[in-house]
Amino acid sequence: MRYFIFPVLALCVISACKNRQSSGTPQQPDQITQMVANAQPPADFLQFYEKFHKDSLYQIAHITWPLSGETSEQIDSVHYRKKLVEWQPQTWHMHHLVDFSSGDFKHDFEMMGDVLVVEHIRYAAANYGLERRFAKNEKDEWELVFYGDMQER
Repeated sequence: MRYFIFPVLALCVISACKNRQSSGTPQQPDQITQMVANAQPPADFLQFYEKFHKDSLYQIAHITWPLSGETSEQIDSVHYRKKLVEWQPQTWHMHHLVDFSSGDFKHDFEMMGDVLVVEHIRYAAANYGLERRFAKNEKDEWELVFYGDMQER
């Protein structure tokens, strides 16, 4: 059963991450603010977060390469295990803002002071999700420093 659910969930996340501008209803900064209103991220994080998801060159420039992270590795037809990986710019797929209005996904941020933000996006109907960590670099700019792709959490 898990073997079937994982590809279906991956497709759901990919379709949810599509750029919504083509539909004529781009996400507004107010929607982003609503997503993180309870977490109270640093003031400059929301501006970074919006630009990071809209500008591919900005996104690539604001990722620590090689990007540390994790993925799932299939052991057999029903079992997976987490595997540490290093994501590379050559194979990176741009991340877009996710539309959370359908209720299919849950979203939250954890604040670690003013220099680290941990983001969790989870599929509401199952125990699958992704994790991203953003941190300030020595230039006081936000960067993606960790990415755990869609997997059992």
